[in-house]
Amino acid sequence: MDFDKSTKIAFIGCGAVGKTLAVALSRSGYSVVAASSRTYKSAQDLASRITNCRSYESIPEAARQADLIFITTFDSAIESVVNSIKWSSNQAAVHCSGASSLDVLKAAEAHGAVIGSFHPLQAFAGVDDALAALPGSTFGIEGEGELKDYLTQLALDVGGNPMFLQSSDKPLYHASAVTLGGVLMGQIAVIAQIWQDRLGVERNEALKTLIPMVRGVADALEANGIPNGIAGPYVRGDIETVKKHLEAMRSVGIQEMQMYATTALAGIKFAAEKGVCKTEDVKVMKELLNTYINKNPI
Repeated sequence: MDFDKSTKIAFIGCGAVGKTLAVALSRSGYSVVAASSRTYKSAQDLASRITNCRSYESIPEAARQADLIFITTFDSAIESVVNSIKWSSNQAAVHCSGASSLDVLKAAEAHGAVIGSFHPLQAFAGVDDALAALPGSTFGIEGEGELKDYLTQLALDVGGNPMFLQSSDKPLYHASAVTLGGVLMGQIAVIAQIWQDRLGVERNEALKTLIPMVRGVADALEANGIPNGIAGPYVRGDIETVKKHLEAMRSVGIQEMQMYATTALAGIKFAAEKGVCKTEDVKVMKELLNTYINKNPI
């Protein structure tokens, strides 16, 4: 099967991910012709953003219009969506899950369709913001032959960086991405809540101060790399300051203290690598962090 910009594309699942990818591909000259979703209104919204794209209430009907079907539903729905479609050997099925293997597409493969995955490593809070953030993002790609080449070109054409994965890589790949994304968001929310509860700054007002710091951290890492971009008192070997931090966070709660201690402990090896913290201080810091973690189990 040949793939190029004239290949007709359908999107099944029209949340932020589906809408963002559909619009980005259309703007890059690809032919997005059909959309369907659990909620028909979402499909209509996606179709309204793209010339010559139609919305369908029926998922199988939308799939019949296309050569390549992107499945951008929740992970738990991918397999049932695939099973609902009558596939042919002239089609390709591609899911956009970071965690799921290609096994969820086996019903499509059994009917001769080629299969792959195309996962944008980016946060999708809203379509417009996500479109702006997409250039420079990594796309985790699974697939073989012409489909792999095509998905690679898709990623490049929307300004992304392709990264090739095996199904066995997916759990760790996605866990690392969620740690950087969703778990980091949770940590920021915890800090904002601390500011509200203890410092008297409403948490969404606190974000206005905290988010620029997050951007600054990202800029420092991008500019200086690892380990030189890593900073903080535990990197400098400032043991007394870290003790004060641990006690302060413990006064808020055990979980908050554990968040600080376990994250610092995971990163302490980079302090050693950077060489600012003396070898003996690295050892003392590890012991200190482990003591607080082990004596204060959640």
